[in-house]
Amino acid sequence: MTELPIVYRRARAYILALPAKTRDLASLLPDPRLTPVEVWPGTAVLTAVAFDYADTSIGPYREAALSIPCRWRHPGRIPLLPLLLEKRLADVGHWVQLLPVTTQVANDAGRSIWGYPKFVGRIDIEHGSSHMRCQVFDDDRLVFGFEIDRPGPSLPVQFPVRTYSRLGDEIHFTEIEVDAVGARRFRGARGALSLTDHPRLAGLPLPGRIGKRALETRWFDEYRLRLDRASTKYRMR
Repeated sequence: MTELPIVYRRARAYILALPAKTRDLASLLPDPRLTPVEVWPGTAVLTAVAFDYADTSIGPYREAALSIPCRWRHPGRIPLLPLLLEKRLADVGHWVQLLPVTTQVANDAGRSIWGYPKFVGRIDIEHGSSHMRCQVFDDDRLVFGFEIDRPGPSLPVQFPVRTYSRLGDEIHFTEIEVDAVGARRFRGARGALSLTDHPRLAGLPLPGRIGKRALETRWFDEYRLRLDRASTKYRMR
């Protein structure tokens, strides 16, 4: 059994946020009280994330994600990008749609404790001083990939990351405090997402229904956190 909390002592992380049709993303959510955050009417956000965990209490591994920023029981548009709101709105979190990892222990813990939709695959992360590229494979078949340019010089930053996941007949809300060194950019952010026809992406919007222009990018040279059990559980309707 995995000992909690899982401690992440040394890691890197990269995030790309793109616009997508609200109705496409809402169809992926398991409960009507969980609603996508809209950046303008009819448009919500799909994020791609890559983590390179070099030192953790369950060993080194890599992880990638496709997720949807959401709110619980608060539908409607917010006049700020959702990834700017971690400290201001306590219910803003990410519905995790897909969460591949590179080790079995990370897969087993994520699925059994939080209900995260994990699978064990290969995650290639290439980064230089100004550009990062991530590709996710399942049995050597490409699932998805994304890339970003460094958004700017890195500075120390602290913020919460919140996730929504499904375990059995409950929605689990998990809050994670992050201590990092990194940069973010809204206007002028540069990045791209590539989705394939892999079965694991079933239900996600077709590439033509996802915007090409990045809403936000984040690049963290250092990323530290402690992951514990969900703080709140909601019985599904």
